[in-house]
Amino acid sequence: MSMTSRDVLENAGLYAHYSLSVAKKLGSSLVDAFHSAFSVDGDVRHSFYRDKGIAHAKAGRYEQAVTVLSPVWAEDQTDGEVALHLGIACVKTDAVERGLELLEKALAATPDDIKVVTVLGLAYVQTQKYDLAVPLLTRVAEANPLNFNVRFRLGVALDNLGRFPLAIDSFKIAAGMRPNESKVPRAIAYCYEQMGEHEQAIPYFKKANELDGSAG
Repeated sequence: MSMTSRDVLENAGLYAHYSLSVAKKLGSSLVDAFHSAFSVDGDVRHSFYRDKGIAHAKAGRYEQAVTVLSPVWAEDQTDGEVALHLGIACVKTDAVERGLELLEKALAATPDDIKVVTVLGLAYVQTQKYDLAVPLLTRVAEANPLNFNVRFRLGVALDNLGRFPLAIDSFKIAAGMRPNESKVPRAIAYCYEQMGEHEQAIPYFKKANELDGSAG
């Protein structure tokens, strides 16, 4: 069967990856070692597709990332970075439960990695698992206090759990970071309304409407 141009390019990349690996290991014996190889070493192939799949995920090519990283993960289910990027790609391509499972595995593998904590916390908010999101996003907010998205999403999670005073606190911090975001004062206003504090809500509704007007 004839090879497509894509096959040729991919194989060229794979063999370039292989030759680099051999170069690192054997130095001056590179040429002889490479030409004496009848097949690509399994570890090198795994590494090549691992790197390729992660690059797809980082570039937002999530469907390609799922295709490439799924067999990589099947071969080695201890690789936290593969679990992270495959998990993100699954969530982005609507394979949400699988994505969450992978992100949870990534966190188990690297529990102190704030990037993993962040991604999983935000994924929990996206899937309305607010009780699971709050402790993770609280950790992230403490580690990265200037992250607007984390502060706002933490407020959303707290709001949905009925923890309105804490939600307001988080939203107010977010408002300080981005004072021109109308969704933040509106979120604060809704929290006050749900607490039965209509008078407190009014100025925040007005602020949100003003910002919407200025945006138009």
